[in-house]
Order: sequence, then structure tokens, then C-alpha cells
Amino acid sequence: MDRKLGINVLGGMGGLNVPEHISLIRQVGWDAFFTGWDPNRTAAWADTAARNGLIYSSIHAPFSHEYRIWNGGEDGEKEIATMIACIEDCARFDIPVMVLHTMNGFSSKTPAAPTQVGLDGYARIIEAGNKHGVKLAFENTEREEFLAAVMQKFWNEPCLGFCFDSGHECCYRNSDMLALYGEKLCHTHLDDNFGVTGDVITWYDDAHLPMGDGIVDWKGVMDRIDACGYEGILTCELSMKDKPERDVHGAYKNMPVEEFYALALDRIKKVVARQL
Repeated sequence: MDRKLGINVLGGMGGLNVPEHISLIRQVGWDAFFTGWDPNRTAAWADTAARNGLIYSSIHAPFSHEYRIWNGGEDGEKEIATMIACIEDCARFDIPVMVLHTMNGFSSKTPAAPTQVGLDGYARIIEAGNKHGVKLAFENTEREEFLAAVMQKFWNEPCLGFCFDSGHECCYRNSDMLALYGEKLCHTHLDDNFGVTGDVITWYDDAHLPMGDGIVDWKGVMDRIDACGYEGILTCELSMKDKPERDVHGAYKNMPVEEFYALALDRIKKVVARQL
């Protein structure tokens, strides 16, 4: 099967703006890309994608404030409204998937466990996804009990989907995420890292390296993805920069961005061919 391949826009790298990155992604040979959400620029990015013949596969919704939904109140209402507005933009510009998190487990404001007010908030987000025909790809992160609560509660909703992040599964010591949610797989964030490198689990280890640079079992990942019957775009989510207190990106930090896009494409092709 000839798989379509996608990557995140490496915004801010190489001194290029997002439309320039999108054009470069096409020149290198990718089929698709995704971005974060900027309501003032989504139209221009979608237009650039169309002119370049690229698939704008998803928007990654804003993250780090998921605790507001679980805690409720005025801040929770604002966060829910943000998610719904992002869904509406996806629908407006024919972007089929919105990726979102259920938790930032490293925040001190994170509740001890999923809450009913949080599930009620996610019910409204799910309702918007169904209304607008946008797939909501809930991503595995740390504190997987929050993902489990959402997936179990809304399993039969038409818009419910799963985004598999290979790096998160590795460095956050997740369960086998594809065994749990592979039936709902609709998007991927493929990336590598070195697992848990210290005494505690930390986002510093979430390196988002190109495939083959870390310890992720790529043949195993592809076997599990194929076992799910997923035939959609295989999308990478990579970084050229180190996290705090880490030095793992080496030459990538000074590599021309077009070379990095090309290297990443070569790596994902090798993953698909079971050569990594």
C-alpha cells in the first residue's frame, strides 16, 4: 500500500513563515501537514495548502490548560469555547481532524482524578465535533486515566477518534495505546525519544526526534498500526530543538530546515518499509 505521509509545520525555524514552510514541505515531497491553531491565519494556511496540492490533515488544538475543563468554572467555560471555536475553523476550511489533549499532568492545577464537570465539558466539545463533522483525535499523553475516562464515556460518538503519539507512549510509560484505542485511530504523531532518562517521568524527555534516533521499536509500532486496519496518513510530529536540561538534538539545532524535512521524510519512508 502506498501510504500518504505528513509532518508538522516547524513554525519559527529557519526564519520562515508558515506559508513558506508549507511550500517547502511540498517541495521536499511530503503529502500532508498539520499546524497549531491561529484563527487569524488558518484561512491563509488552507489557501497555501490548496495551491501546493497538499492535504491540510489536522489542526492541533491549544493545549496545557486542559485542567480548566476538569476543574470547571469560568476558566473551564473559556477553554471549552476555545475548543469549539477550533472545531468550527476545522469545518470551515475542510480540515478533517482536530487533535486535542485531555490532560497536562505536570500542572499543579491538575485534579487528582477525572471529574464529572470535566466529562460534562467534553460532552459539549464532542457535541460540536458531531455537529460540524470534524473528527476529534484525543491524544495519549501523561496521566492516561484522563484519556481513558473520555474514551470510555464517548466511545460510540461518531466524532470520537484517537491520535497515537509513539513518543508519548515511550517516555510517559503509557500502556499499549493501540491495543486500547486502535479501533478509533484516525491520526498519528510519530516521533522518537530515549524513554524515561531520569528518576521521574518528565516532559523534558518528550524529545520529538526523527524516527530511528531513539529507542522506539518502529517495526513493532508499524505492526500495531497495521493490525488496527488504519490506512490513513502517517504523520510525524518532530522538533529541531532540545527541551530544558536535555541535549539530544545535536546537529539538528543548526541544520537548514529543508534538510531536516528531507531527513524526516527519508526516516518515515524507512519506517514504512520496515527498514528501521
